[in-house]
Amino acid sequence: MNMFGIGLPEVVVVAVIAVIVLGPERMPAVAVQIARAIKYLRGYATDATAQMRGELSELTKEYEEVRRELHDFRESVRKDISSVVKDVERAAAAAQPIVEPGGEPPPKRPQAGGQGAS
Repeated sequence: MNMFGIGLPEVVVVAVIAVIVLGPERMPAVAVQIARAIKYLRGYATDATAQMRGELSELTKEYEEVRRELHDFRESVRKDISSVVKDVERAAAAAQPIVEPGGEPPPKRPQAGGQGAS
């Protein structure tokens, strides 16, 4: 029974001092008042704990909703990007040479390290 760092020997010492100070006549009334105070504090702690759990539950639901929306958004972006990549690959595979405004193909570029313009 080690509660709040107070063991059985400390509780016995406090009880003996209380009996000496209060006297045996008033001790039962004080014990009843202490029991009521403990009961009230336990009820308060239980209510506070229930309220905190409720709030935490709401926050957890909101977090999961945002997480789900983010996941859906990521999947949507991935699909859109992969669709664009496929379209670009398809266009590159079937690419026609670029035609200059005069109807002629562009001049060939010199290769690096080869004989080209100086």
